[in-house]
This record gives sequence, C-alpha cells and structure tokens, in this order.
Amino acid sequence: MPDQPVPRRSRALAITRIAATLAIGAMLGAGLGVAVMADPLASSELPLEERAPAEPLASLPEQPTALIVGDSFSEGIGASKPDAGWARTASDALSWRATIDAIGGTGFTKGNASDGRIGLAYVDRIEAHAASGAEYDVIVLQGGLNDFLATHREEVLATVRAVEAARERWPDAAIVVFGPIEPLGMGVQRSARFEAIREGAEEADATFIDPDVPAPWINERNSIRFDAGDGLHLNDAGYAYIAARFAAVIESYAD
Repeated sequence: MPDQPVPRRSRALAITRIAATLAIGAMLGAGLGVAVMADPLASSELPLEERAPAEPLASLPEQPTALIVGDSFSEGIGASKPDAGWARTASDALSWRATIDAIGGTGFTKGNASDGRIGLAYVDRIEAHAASGAEYDVIVLQGGLNDFLATHREEVLATVRAVEAARERWPDAAIVVFGPIEPLGMGVQRSARFEAIREGAEEADATFIDPDVPAPWINERNSIRFDAGDGLHLNDAGYAYIAARFAAVIESYAD
C-alpha cells in the first residue's frame, strides 16, 4: 500500500499501461505481429455504456475496504503467481484494501469446489463474511460460468440472493456484479450463464459491469494471446488487461 493515496485517475491509467506492456510482451513471445494499443481512455472518455449510476461507487472513500467473491478466475488460476490475478491487480490499482474470497469450481448456484469442499456458493460465503463482523465499503461478485448445470431462472435467483444477502449486512456498501469472462477455447457454451447473471444483477438493483461493452473484452482477436493454455483461464497479460478494464470502469464513476 503506498504511503500516500494515488489520485484515482492516475491509478487507472497506470494499471492500463501495465496491461498494455504485458499484452505486447505476450504477443512478441508468441511470435505474433503487434498491433499498436491505444493510449488508455481517461475515465471521462469511457463510452456511456461502461458507466453506471454515480451512486454509490462515486462516494467510496479513497482507500475503501472491499470484498471480492469469485471462482478460479478471481483466484488467478493460470497466472504465474497469485498476486498476478485480475482481482489483486485491480484492487492494488484502485487502492482497495481487499479481501479476495476466490474458490475454484464455485459459482452463484454451485457450492462444490474443485478441491472437494462443499457449501461454498456465493450466497453462503457472503453470509459467512457477514457473520464474521467484517465491514466493507464495496462488494464485488464475479464469476458464474461454473453454474452451467443451473437453469436460467435458477441462476437469476441465485444472483439476486447473493446481492440481497450482501445488501442486508452492508446496506451502505456499493454492490457490484462483474459479468463472467474467459478465453474462447472452452467458453462459448458456458457463457450462456452471462445473460442470467446480468438479469439477476439488474433485478437486485446491483451495479453490473459488463465485459461485453462496448465490445467483448476477450474476443477472437486477443483470446489466443491471453489464454493460459487450458482454454479456461488467463495468463498474466490477460489478467492485467481485465484488471485495467475493470479499474477504468470503476474510476469512471468518480467523474
């Protein structure tokens, strides 16, 4: 944590430049041609679709406490080290004092973890944090692709329940649902969860960050460069890129 808070806009620009550097390095390492990456957008230049209502994210303190609940993607599986995942990278860029509760294999409906543990669906973990007495300024729920066995409505209701559990315990916190995202290698069928999660977030009146706006963040052009090699997770460059996009959207609320 820096001794002095870094201005919000500067933090977002810095992490976006890091993402650009890592992405170019990944392309060079793969022997691919490097396309010139545009200078990162100032938060005031983000497309309107990437902005959400100003409150409550606009009123976050300079160094908010945050809880990020997610799956292996938020855990950073595929990265060279745990701190290279999107959740930690974005939190550091935003000066969030973050607790990252990320467990592979889980989701809004799926409570069984990849390591065999059970009872770890997002609402269950939110309730566990609520019972701990911890206080948070912002709650982020990211993931949902592991819920591929759930019906559309089951996914919607599970998303609503997770948001409502967070709101009941932390009524003044900003609650963000960050839509699921992954490389295209095995993600096409699993991404059917996306619309149900969006619907649940909207039904629960949570802020929804859409990784398909204004165009898919992970797409046919960049997926191969950001894929960790398993078709499911991202490499360091991919996670840094997602962290930069996420941070820029969060920063845009402050304008």
